[in-house]
Amino acid sequence: MKYVLTVIISATLSVNAFAHEGAEGVIKERMDRFKENKEAMKAIKGNLSGDAAVIAQKASEIEAWANEMVNFFPEGSTQSPSEALPAIWDNFDDFTAKASANAKAAANLKTLAQSGADAGALTNGFKALGKTCKDCHNDYKE
Repeated sequence: MKYVLTVIISATLSVNAFAHEGAEGVIKERMDRFKENKEAMKAIKGNLSGDAAVIAQKASEIEAWANEMVNFFPEGSTQSPSEALPAIWDNFDDFTAKASANAKAAANLKTLAQSGADAGALTNGFKALGKTCKDCHNDYKE
């Protein structure tokens, strides 16, 4: 599982360097925020056996983004280079629920880090958070 998360995060980061070219308006804003989110995930992963304060801070940033994410998806905002699938607007309640699940998983990881949880618990919290990302991307991202 660790290897799979590493590959997913690495591949996504390298592709995003080119993906934002030409993005404008709300599409650029959300792409930039997702890029920050991915960087936060990378920082968390690098601190699972290290600095819990970094994990808590980055999880808090992810939680904040997840709580406002749906506002960055006005209907029809699929212009290139957006990777958002039209299914978002066909199933907006489900998309909203997945964003909420992401916020809850980030909040849980933040709480674990703040409570002094061990590396195993933090790793499990990180995996749960990563799963919420993957669940949404599977349905709503090209």
